[in-house]
Parts: sequence; structure tokens; C-alpha cells
Amino acid sequence: MPVPDIQLFLYGKWLFNIDHAQALLKVHPRVAKPTPVADWAAHYHMDRLAPGYAGAAWCPVFGPDLSAFNADHALRTDLNNPVIIATMEFDGGRPAILLIDGVHRMYRAMTEGRATLPAYTLTTAETTRIRER
Repeated sequence: MPVPDIQLFLYGKWLFNIDHAQALLKVHPRVAKPTPVADWAAHYHMDRLAPGYAGAAWCPVFGPDLSAFNADHALRTDLNNPVIIATMEFDGGRPAILLIDGVHRMYRAMTEGRATLPAYTLTTAETTRIRER
């Protein structure tokens, strides 16, 4: 019997289990709140994924991974499906957020000029539960 694919998100050294995040959100539902597309697009350097990008050939360490990105798929995603944002703590409890599910949706929203997308934000405790490393 084939093993089902597990949706994971790798960001630097951190690995997040998106399937677990989605299951957690079903058990602990919340209202999706708007998150700014331009901020996430800039953070993930999504302009470098756009067709015809003519900027620098280099890409920052945490920039887009072209091997895992499919622009055609991105343009068919459902922008009404909320993205998932993880919350982590650094420097003695200072929170930081990270988009862990919805990069393709964020790309589509950027290309279409959308200002926001709906988002679920996980607490630090929830993020710890779905983080595999």
C-alpha cells in the first residue's frame, strides 16, 4: 500500500508538518484574519520567482527554492483558503512569525495585486507541536 505524501515546510533548519497544523486547526478552529501580501512577498523574495525577472542572479539563503516552486500551480490555487502562519519565540520570548503554508497562494496574490490574504496564526505552543525540527 503506498504511503500518503506528507506536506512539510522547510525553512532553514526548521521543518514544519503542515498536515499536523491543518489537523490542529480543525480541532481548535479560529477566525482567519487578513495578512499583508506585499510583506510576505518581499520577505520570501517572490519577485525572483516571477517570469521575466531580470534582477540579480543570486538569491538569499532564505529566498525561494525554485526546485519546490511551480508558478503554474500557484496560479490555480484558491485564494480563499487561509494561509498558515507559525509563531516562534526568540531573544527571551520575543515573538516572530513565519509563513509555513501558502507560498503558492501568496505568489498568486502578489501577481494579481491583492493586498491581503486570509490567514490562521498558530500560537507558539501550537507551532512547537507541529515543528519536527
